[in-house]
Parts: sequence; C-alpha cells; structure tokens
Amino acid sequence: METVNYKDLVAIGFPEHTSRNIIRQAKKIAVKKFEEARKNDKNAVQLGCSPFDNKRLGIAPKNIVENLIGISFSDIEGEKDGYIKDKEI
Repeated sequence: METVNYKDLVAIGFPEHTSRNIIRQAKKIAVKKFEEARKNDKNAVQLGCSPFDNKRLGIAPKNIVENLIGISFSDIEGEKDGYIKDKEI
C-alpha cells in the first residue's frame, strides 16, 4: 500500500493546514474501510484496529487521498517532467 504525507501535498501546491486536513480525512476513511472489511471477512486474521487509527501517524493511503483531491499523483509527476498524458508542454 502506497502512502502519502502532508509534505507531498504541500509539494504539489496545497497550503500546509489544508494538507494536514486532507491527510486527517483520508485516515478517517481508511479506518472506516478497515472496520467494514473486518466485519465482512470472518476468515481473515483479525487485527485489533486499523494501522491508520493513530493521531500521531502522519500518513494516509495514496488512493484515498487521490480520490479526495480529485488528482492522481502520477499525473502530477508527469507535469513535473514536462509531459501531461504523453504530450509535451
């Protein structure tokens, strides 16, 4: 699972406080998804709680953050390299 922190969001142009809020929201979503999966899957090894259920943990799953902000990090990296979806800038 790929993760991002608030510094990754600051690097693409979000203000620091907004970046921290996005990470906080993504962590809440990750915890909810973990709890739903734990209830539905009776055969898996049970963990006590989600690894993202920790206020001091400053990372969140990359796919959830991408859904929240509506931008893919791979598209952003392409822009930094001078390409947007195989087109030169």
